[in-house]
Amino acid sequence: MEILDFKEDYIDKVKEINDGKNLKYHILTMGCLLNENDSEKLCGMIEKMGYTKVDEPKEADLIVFNTCCVRENAEDKLFRKVRRVKNI
Repeated sequence: MEILDFKEDYIDKVKEINDGKNLKYHILTMGCLLNENDSEKLCGMIEKMGYTKVDEPKEADLIVFNTCCVRENAEDKLFRKVRRVKNI
């Protein structure tokens, strides 16, 4: 229960900081299928913080990489995407 309270308090604090800023986020999901579910949860939390989802990383103020470390191809894909995004 304490963890949930902490999470909600944190979300509320970030939302207060972001109030009126029109911030955008993009989430990149790679790896196993379970990551899709985790990304949906992350989207909900980030949107509660006042961010709006965008389709293009270059439009985002916040980029989240959600990946799986079990599959090597997901890790390789992550590094390629990080290199691409760091130039934005």
